[in-house]
Amino acid sequence: MGKTMFLRFILGLFLIALSPLSVAADAATEAKKNVDLLNSTLIEVMKEAKQLGYEGRYKKLEPVVKEVFEFEAVSQIALGNHWKKLDRQQKTAFIEKLTDLSIATYAAQFNDHSGEEFKYDSAQDMKSDRVLLRYFLTSPNEKPIKFEYIVNEFNGQWRIINIIVDGISDLALKKAQYTSVIDREGFDSLLNKLSQKIADYSSNNSTSG
Repeated sequence: MGKTMFLRFILGLFLIALSPLSVAADAATEAKKNVDLLNSTLIEVMKEAKQLGYEGRYKKLEPVVKEVFEFEAVSQIALGNHWKKLDRQQKTAFIEKLTDLSIATYAAQFNDHSGEEFKYDSAQDMKSDRVLLRYFLTSPNEKPIKFEYIVNEFNGQWRIINIIVDGISDLALKKAQYTSVIDREGFDSLLNKLSQKIADYSSNNSTSG
């Protein structure tokens, strides 16, 4: 899998001026567990990509993605002020759709292995319950790609809320795209577009794996 494909997948905040203080060791250790779980599972899926096929990759990734991300927080940030205008049923529908889309995106994009490996670099405080973890995705004969994971503590559990790839924030992109669709076409249209994207991932990978 080449660098171009990874840069397409820039699955949150806005880019914040981060504190130069070192993160507390225990917080970094706990936060790092989920990021390491995600990264190791992605590499496993890539190595087994052809045998698993798209559906197999989806099934293997599903429990891990649901465990390591906090999709309710991601959804609230991604929809901005629109979130407050939604009823409980709409919020639940969006969280479920965003979760499915995230799993589908990983399953579709991480479909080959060419020696890639995630390497941990450093941790940095953002505030008392949030840390930023830096990794590099290395691949033979390619420039390393920087992955920065923003991990937040929710009731004692550390969960990913944003991934920044080579300086591009996934959550900032989502916020810009999703709020624009709601402004122009409404919330139902956004759900339909996300559903179509999920369907496209499935159909486009059904024969090629």
